[in-house]
Amino acid sequence: MSESARLERRYRRLLACYPPTARRENGEEILAVLLACAQDGQHRPGAAASVDLLKGAIHAWLWPSWPPRTVRTAVRLLVAAAVAQLAVLVITVVTAGSVHAAVAHASPGVATAQHAVTVNLVIDYVLDSLAVVVWLWRAWRLARGRDGARIRLAVNLTGFALGILVALGLGAAVYAPADLIAAVMTWLIVLVANVLLFSAAANRYYRPQPRPVTPWHGTSGT
Repeated sequence: MSESARLERRYRRLLACYPPTARRENGEEILAVLLACAQDGQHRPGAAASVDLLKGAIHAWLWPSWPPRTVRTAVRLLVAAAVAQLAVLVITVVTAGSVHAAVAHASPGVATAQHAVTVNLVIDYVLDSLAVVVWLWRAWRLARGRDGARIRLAVNLTGFALGILVALGLGAAVYAPADLIAAVMTWLIVLVANVLLFSAAANRYYRPQPRPVTPWHGTSGT
């Protein structure tokens, strides 16, 4: 087998990482450019070209149609929100002892107060874990151009805000200020992402206007 044939076969293996639609539409064109730019005697893809192809494959899977900057930024913010939510979970676990101590100091000898704190902490663990999954799932759906994911994200944002208000009512600002601050910061990140997702550019991406159909007037013999 010639060196050019080996190089082409190895490039095709890398291109196999792309979605089938992308391969059908652009695969041969990309391959032709890669082979045209190859050095004399080259028989395997270079490291830089391989990395670029793999990065392109990841983008092709995540962004079937390339979204505007506002949408890409919103998706990245949701991933950041998932990381921040994970930080909230860690902070909640780490500071659980201090929360119990603060409640015990405020209500010494009241067993029901300690029981209520334990129940609330368990609920927080579950909700924080679910929130990490929700933000990542919403980011994936939004990256795939799912318009309904924008509405659901707004609903999630509202529910998240209500949860923060409930925590304030239960004294989180006094007993668990670090948890509350981290939760508010996460909520703000998601709020910014939500605003970007309803911008004019995002609306055009999620709800593209159908192209007008120009009627074809054929000629008829008389």
